Amino acid sequence: MWLDVVLGMSLGISVILSMYVFPEIKKTYDNKGTYTDKLLSLWLAMWAFHHVPLMLSSLYGVWSLPIDKTFALTGGVILFGIGALILPIGMIEFRSLRRSCGQDTSGLVTTGIYRWSRNPQFVGWFSMLAGISLAGRSGFAFALTGVFVIVIHVYTVLLEEPYLEGLYGEEYRTYMSRAPRWIGIPKK
Repeated sequence: MWLDVVLGMSLGISVILSMYVFPEIKKTYDNKGTYTDKLLSLWLAMWAFHHVPLMLSSLYGVWSLPIDKTFALTGGVILFGIGALILPIGMIEFRSLRRSCGQDTSGLVTTGIYRWSRNPQFVGWFSMLAGISLAGRSGFAFALTGVFVIVIHVYTVLLEEPYLEGLYGEEYRTYMSRAPRWIGIPKK
């Protein structure tokens, strides 16, 4: 019973925060601005309230899936480990936490892991959530991971990419033609 309440409340808070956060991001991007401390904090809180139920549902096996325990745990740890490696590599390539969090747009980063993915931090984040979902064999956690993927994809395509194209112009268009959005082999 307590788990249902916590899952519902946490997801409700995440949805309410998203109804504020995404329009604010759009407004910020339309004005060619950067994330304020408040907006960044709300963005992080929104995802925290999404991820808490994901982790709890994995821990408690909500909507348990008939997946072999050993396979699920091994595969989950591998996926989580891959994500836990990719995400910080993407952050480190920015060489600044402010740049990594969208608060500094002083230059386009196209080196290192950003040659293989325009969004390695999101790829790492997804891999970690998929790993948690698999390890817990939770259908509910997989559903929440799917929601994360859809929201991040829509955010990237509708908000972030047009913003970066407006900010960096031809440099970003060239970069988009060379580096895959999510992950792949760079084009020459």
